[in-house]
Order: sequence, then C-alpha cells, then structure tokens
Amino acid sequence: MDSIFAKIILFFASILSIGLGASYIKLGADNLTFDFKTGENYPIYYYLNVQNAGPQKARFEISSDAAWISGYRESTNYTFVELPPQAYINFVLEIHPERLPDGVNEAKINLRVLDISSLVSQEVVLDESEVPITLNKNIIPTESPETTVQTSSPTPTPTPS
Repeated sequence: MDSIFAKIILFFASILSIGLGASYIKLGADNLTFDFKTGENYPIYYYLNVQNAGPQKARFEISSDAAWISGYRESTNYTFVELPPQAYINFVLEIHPERLPDGVNEAKINLRVLDISSLVSQEVVLDESEVPITLNKNIIPTESPETTVQTSSPTPTPTPS
C-alpha cells in the first residue's frame, strides 16, 4: 500500500513540476554552425556547456538524430551524467564532416533531463531541449554582384565636318 501511495505522489509531483515549467537545462550555446573544407582536420570537436538550473539533482542525457554527429560526457564515452543543482558539465560533440556530401547539412542534438528517483519504476522527463547543428561543407561564400551605373541614352559621337 505504501509503495502505491508513493508512486501516486511521485506521479503528481512530476506532473506539477512539468506544469510549472521548471527549467533544468541552461546551455552555453543554443544554435551551432560549422564550416568545413575538404583537406582540413577532422573530426571536429566542440564542447557544449550544460548546467543544471533546476532545483534538484537530475540525470542529463545527450543524443543525436544523425550518424555523423555524436555527443558524450567529457573525459568518458558516457552519454549521460547526474548533476546536482547549479553544477555544469561539458558534453563533447564529435562531428564527422568526411561522411557528408558537399553543401549544407543539418542535425539536432537532443538533451533530456530525467528525475533520478523515478528511474527505478518509470522514466519521468523533467526537461528537454534541442540544439540545431548546421555544417557547411565546401561552400564558397558568394560575393554580392556590384551595381553598375548605366546611362539611359548613348553618348553622342562627334560628326566629321
């Protein structure tokens, strides 16, 4: 009976925290763009700074929607970390532009924050965020065309006399 009551309280507490909009994710960057030209060093490494802005310790998970970019905790290859309130961590983004065609390539990094105490019985998501990633491969910036001044009538030529 006590475990059912505890689960009901946890369920309503989770709904209340989601309803109040408690934000757990504070990012160092929310939109990333990279330029790559064939012949440069790869993979590209980027440190995405993430802070727990929430009121309690939580589990932060990182994933990607594309095979050419992966994220993991700095100094390890884990895709998750448990952070106390106000603590921060760097997730390493490893980007492989050699796997991509020339042009503009887009992907998203997904961050989820889970309630640690609910992981045993169910997964309660406290917060989610997406970081759009744009990789420009072998794109040459085009210059804007110069405007030329043209006269509406031709210049008169002198006639021989």
